Parts: sequence; structure tokens; C-alpha cells
Amino acid sequence: MNFNKSILSIALSVAAVMFVGCSTDGYWDKAPIDSEVKYTFDQSEQTYTVAGTETLTEIKVSLTRNTNVGASTIAVDAKFNDPALSGPAEVTFADGSNTAIYTIAVGNIQVGVSYKATLSIAKDNTSVSGNSTTTINLSKLYNWVAAGSAQFYTSWSGTIDDNGLVGDGVKVDIEKAEGGNGLYRLVSPYYYSETAAGATGVTLEKGHHIQFTVNAANGAPVGFPTTVQKMGEASADDGNYYFAYTPGKNNCAFENDGNLYIINALVGYDEGGSSVSLGWYQTVAFIWNVNYPW
Repeated sequence: MNFNKSILSIALSVAAVMFVGCSTDGYWDKAPIDSEVKYTFDQSEQTYTVAGTETLTEIKVSLTRNTNVGASTIAVDAKFNDPALSGPAEVTFADGSNTAIYTIAVGNIQVGVSYKATLSIAKDNTSVSGNSTTTINLSKLYNWVAAGSAQFYTSWSGTIDDNGLVGDGVKVDIEKAEGGNGLYRLVSPYYYSETAAGATGVTLEKGHHIQFTVNAANGAPVGFPTTVQKMGEASADDGNYYFAYTPGKNNCAFENDGNLYIINALVGYDEGGSSVSLGWYQTVAFIWNVNYPW
């Protein structure tokens, strides 16, 4: 019994020594205080879209530091994917300010080109929860101008078969992309077509246009800028519907006879998700009967 008491006494003594040791000379008493100036980009990514009629000459990117005492300059590693963008190799914080602006100069940007700038500061200069890198995405939209109108045939509002056009179709506007080299669009054709025909079981939304490209010299069909284009139509079961065109596949074709254009295409659907499945065939026709250019 005395032997057991001795062991217990020794164990308690060791524990007490260890406890006292931590409390009088613990790691928190020796932890270094980080007094260095740290920096961060305010955002990790920014996206800018410029309308066709707008002119953008610069993009301002803000940074923050953890002090406003004294002036400081830090290096910025700037990478641009196009010569239309440029910027300096450093940014300066003025005395009395904890913010600074890095300015990207924007030159003559073109429609249809994706511009990208990646700015970085040294990671050991970056605050713990800060952004050492920021990405700037820039694009320019086409300026769309009126280019007449067409009678549009598909699905509920009419179509085309071996005997020609069936149904009354519906009038839709056509717009031209300035500088688009033959790029046009039918303005919300499915919205107007399905609305006029009293389509049921679907929800409809304006603002979803179908873009197409023709030869600027003679109006001959060329194709479509993307494989799928949102129709502005959806259902509870299938999700959003898409006009889909796969060149050289699935019997897709784009032909014309003067101002009559005929498209063999597909309907796609996303079931409410992010991927589009190709569904069934559709034949689309439109007669460009107002202000046909050729």
C-alpha cells in the first residue's frame, strides 16, 4: 500500500511541475508578433462586359494593406493575354492610406475576343486571408441594329414539310451585329412563336435570341456561332430548352432559297442542370420579307 502511495505521489509531483512549466514559460509567451506590412487584392476575380457603343480606356483594381503609415511600393507581376491590355510592374500606397489602385490600360478591344489579365503579388507579402492573385476578364458585346423582320415558322406556330410552309408563322424582328461579318439574330423567336400559338405546359421568357451567320456578300447560310442557344422556353420535366445545331452531324442543315431560310436542327434540354442533352429534331423556317439585303 505504501508503495502505491509513493507512485501516486511521484506522478502528481511530475504533473504539477509540467503544469507550472507551461504556465510560466508557455508558447504563447514566446510567440512572435508579426509586425510586417501585408497586402491583398480586394477581389480574386472581376468580370467586365462593354457594350458595343461604349469605350473603355482603363480598369481600376483595388488593393488594401494592413496599415496606413508611410508610403510603400510593391511589385506586381502582370500578365495579359492580348496587347490591347497593359499595366505597370508595381503599385504604390500613399502615406496615410491603406488602399491603392492598380490601373490597367485598355486599348482598342474587339467584339468576340476574350481578354484576360492576371495580377499577382508575392505570397509572403500577402495577408493570411488575402488574395495574392486577381483575374480580370473583359469582353465587348456587339452593337445590334435593326435589319428588317421575318415570318418565323416552327413548332406550334407552323413548320415546313414536303408541301411547303404549314401554318401562319409569326413575325419576328431581325438584327445585325455591327462589325459581325454576316452575324444576325432572330429576336426572341420562340417566345413570340409559342405565345402567338397559345403553347401550353411551358413557361416563356423574352430576351433569348437565335444568332445565325450568313455570307455578308450574298446571304448564303454559313452556320451558327455556338452549338446550343437558349430558347427562352422551359418545362417542369425537361428544364430549359435549347436550339441546337451540330454541323455535319445529326442531319443538321442550314439552307436558303432567296429570302427563305430552312434549318434542320435539334431541341436540347438541361433538366434544370448545367449540361445540355440533345433531344428531338426540329425544322425551322423563316422568310426574311422586310429589308432583305440581297
